[in-house]
Amino acid sequence: MTDFDPYRQPDPANPGYPPSAPVPQLWGTQPYPVQPYAQPSYVSQPYPGYQPLVTSGMAVAGMVIGIVALVLFWVPFLDLLLGFLAIGLSWAGMVQADRPGYTGKGMGIAGLVCGIIAVIPALIVMLFFFGLFAAAGTACGIAC
Repeated sequence: MTDFDPYRQPDPANPGYPPSAPVPQLWGTQPYPVQPYAQPSYVSQPYPGYQPLVTSGMAVAGMVIGIVALVLFWVPFLDLLLGFLAIGLSWAGMVQADRPGYTGKGMGIAGLVCGIIAVIPALIVMLFFFGLFAAAGTACGIAC
């Protein structure tokens, strides 16, 4: 049987190392001087040829005009003009956003949808007004 006891306290006079083993030293008490960390010799530079992305101005304008056209659906002629303008600008903005270096395709899609949705009630209101004017003109006859 061995005399190994895992719960025995270490004896400071006899550390239990074999005579050929080096004596361990505490950290920071090395006989040689410690060099401080050297500063990095490089400076971070941006990647060559990197250009930030540019948002398509036509897509933004198409989206804004499409939202205004949605709000002004009750003004027939103005809304048709704004709706078709929003559709055209948004389409051009989506084409421009597909080119490298541009973003804003989502705004172009939003403007296109808003422009299409704005034209539909404008056409309905316009047909309603033209129907009222036509009905008023025929009910009276020729000599009103």
